[in-house]
Amino acid sequence: MELQLSPALVDRLLQVVQQGGGANDEQTIARRLGVSSRTLQRWRQMGRFPLKLFVERFPELPWIQLVGEEVLSLLVPRTLLPGWRPTPEMPDLDAPIPPIRASHALTDTERRRLLEWMLWAREFDLAFIRLYRQGRAVGGVFAQIGNEAVSVGTAFALRPEDAIFPMHRDIGVHFVRGQELQALIATHLGRQGSLTRGTDGTVHYADPERRIYGNISHLGAMLPVAVGYALAARLKGEQTVVLTYIGDGGAQTGEFHEAVNFAAVQRLPVVFVIENNQYAYSTPNRSEYACTFLADRAPGYGCFGEVVDGTDVELVYDACRRAVERARRGEGPTLLETITFRTRGHAEHDDASYVPEPIRRYWSARDPVERYLTFIHERGILTSEQTAALRENIQLQLRTALEEVLQRPFPAPEEAFRNVFL
Repeated sequence: MELQLSPALVDRLLQVVQQGGGANDEQTIARRLGVSSRTLQRWRQMGRFPLKLFVERFPELPWIQLVGEEVLSLLVPRTLLPGWRPTPEMPDLDAPIPPIRASHALTDTERRRLLEWMLWAREFDLAFIRLYRQGRAVGGVFAQIGNEAVSVGTAFALRPEDAIFPMHRDIGVHFVRGQELQALIATHLGRQGSLTRGTDGTVHYADPERRIYGNISHLGAMLPVAVGYALAARLKGEQTVVLTYIGDGGAQTGEFHEAVNFAAVQRLPVVFVIENNQYAYSTPNRSEYACTFLADRAPGYGCFGEVVDGTDVELVYDACRRAVERARRGEGPTLLETITFRTRGHAEHDDASYVPEPIRRYWSARDPVERYLTFIHERGILTSEQTAALRENIQLQLRTALEEVLQRPFPAPEEAFRNVFL
């Protein structure tokens, strides 16, 4: 087997062989391979790497890890935060925080909209955390604080006619899709006039007009439904792309495999966004899966994969936009893994005491809303006074809407027996 790689990558692999194989210089490597130094130099220049020969002559090296990681990094592009490590490993607290990677596809007007949606998502969560502590929230409160860049950046990459299957921690999606504020609040508070007529306390609802289809609590089970939607749209001749989400924990379910495999085989227009927020409830990354990145599975399915910093909204938007464009061209699905962090517990009843303090500090310094505010200010798109006023206006609208919805009655008892299917 011979790998065709970039000259730089071959050079890096030769350095690994030299360091790990006890070879003092390239002449020693050439002798062990049974070739001349000139041949070795030509391989480097041409990007050739005869893997079978190297494995035979340097059997002591961990080739699966060495070459597998190098090849996967080519097949599955990675744009990561410096210093990040999979949990429960400790991150590098001194690692630099890169600036937002400005998208060439966005205007400043669109950037203001992205910021506004992220602020809506943040303030909505904070309001419901307060309601939960006051005993006035119905059901669980699953805050997405720290994940706003993912829900907003991905949803904005779609057209209005595209379908979206958000999870319980994707409130930003609903704002991007233009969901009416009182209806969204009433749904979370289980009041009459809500999208579920008061029978639910989170976002298990569908709004076909906005092409939003709510999550299934057994999280992996949502993915085959999204894939089925994409298949149905194709059979009807629609140019629809489907965007669906799953967490790092849900990506370990059987339904994840079935959905991605079927979508890849049928080359369906689906974008699977993996929200890797470091913990599946209390289970850290290293206890969930053995691969380095979940999107590394993509080549095995025969589809595209990419890993991005999930705290950079423009980077997330660009990655999702590319995935959506590929899907619309008929090139099949994408596994888009976003590396982010769940700053709250699984829900507000969970204090997340299992998260070590250094990990909290690392991600707190990389807050997606604060990073984007800094970018907006430095680019001169809005001043700090303008963004403060924007935030205050959002808070005022939320308070007004909450006061109105809290006056509404709960649903009549007979509503519990409507639309119940067995």
